Amino acid sequence: MKFIRALMLMLSFSAFFVKAQEANLTNAIVSEDVVFEEKAGLVAVEAEYFYKQSRTDIRQWYRSSKFEEPKAGRDEDTLHVYGSSKNAYIEILPDTRVTHDDPLVRGENFSDIPGMMATVHYKIKFTNPGRYYVWARAMSTGGEDNGVHVGLNGQWPEHGQRLQWCIGRNRWTWSSKQRTKEVHCGIPYAIYLDIEKPGVHDVQFSMREDGFEFDKFLLTKDKYYKPEGKGPEVLANAMLPAAYASVPAPVIRKNYFQLVAEALPENKSIAAQKFPSVGTDFYTHGKNWMAINPNTHKEATTSTAFNFESGKYDIVFIGVGENDGRSTFQLLVNGKEVGTYQPQPTENMFEEGKDFNALWKNIELKKGDKLTVNAKVGTDGKEFCRARWAGLVFAPVGKGEKIQNFPSTFDPN
Repeated sequence: MKFIRALMLMLSFSAFFVKAQEANLTNAIVSEDVVFEEKAGLVAVEAEYFYKQSRTDIRQWYRSSKFEEPKAGRDEDTLHVYGSSKNAYIEILPDTRVTHDDPLVRGENFSDIPGMMATVHYKIKFTNPGRYYVWARAMSTGGEDNGVHVGLNGQWPEHGQRLQWCIGRNRWTWSSKQRTKEVHCGIPYAIYLDIEKPGVHDVQFSMREDGFEFDKFLLTKDKYYKPEGKGPEVLANAMLPAAYASVPAPVIRKNYFQLVAEALPENKSIAAQKFPSVGTDFYTHGKNWMAINPNTHKEATTSTAFNFESGKYDIVFIGVGENDGRSTFQLLVNGKEVGTYQPQPTENMFEEGKDFNALWKNIELKKGDKLTVNAKVGTDGKEFCRARWAGLVFAPVGKGEKIQNFPSTFDPN
């Protein structure tokens, strides 16, 4: 009998796994009948357990998990599955405003009006009415993906608007602060919902900024309660999907610069974003690149120290091809030019790979040498490109060409 139960459980799990693999990643994975239950003034819910989405004509929430990775237009993040609760989360895509220099388009990549875009819904049964403070667990990697709105029963009170993250960047972090004009990083204890009557209520979260990554939320009557780690247990009136927590983890795809930098164990490397950006006229573009905003600057210069073992190296410059011009890059050591190059143009908005890398062979470097990168944006006569680049790789002499031609796994879609 135990064997039969185990077999049925395995078959049920396999069916769920296949269904999850085939399902559209914007679809609900719990039914409309699933109700989460408040106990003793506390209720917690996994973000991916919404029962429906609404206002999805421009942006939608997409699920990511150990075995699911959405492809929905621009998204410069890597997966952040590991460390998330139940190894799954949802994200508003596409993410077209990654940095402050990207255009803010109200009603497209930003909505300060709650309930107007990309809204997920959850049913919660409250036994104890009263004021509930809202905490949400999110992954913020920049200043343009760190805000969301929360509402109740189709209403969007002022005290549920502009839930904000500033601290804890690049890791899963709980917040219950409200952004105001005076305090951009948010006022504590200002995000709450008033539950006037016991019973089942509809709690919603709607987009403020695209690219927002949402793992879990909770509501508590204790004003000074602060969740830790992955938060409290989720309680509901039905069995919830458990596959996300029990499937062996696949390998997360590394970005192209990491693949090249780690192609040989002897390689040394400096990512572009390890170079200074403040005061250089560069800005950090997404999670991997440095770039120039051609609306404000056409050239930029940044320097850092070579802190590896002295010797001779083949230097590979990891650039980015762009479709609106060929930027020019110059590498100097202690003020002396090593070389200059221009990445090839591309049909896509931007692309990485062997056609966009430069190689300078047998370059002598000493620990402490000053490495400088100068860049100038290019143009196709209509628009300017952004002089995007990913970093420098220092390979053993004679092996730089192999590194330079490392195949690309970059997917512009």
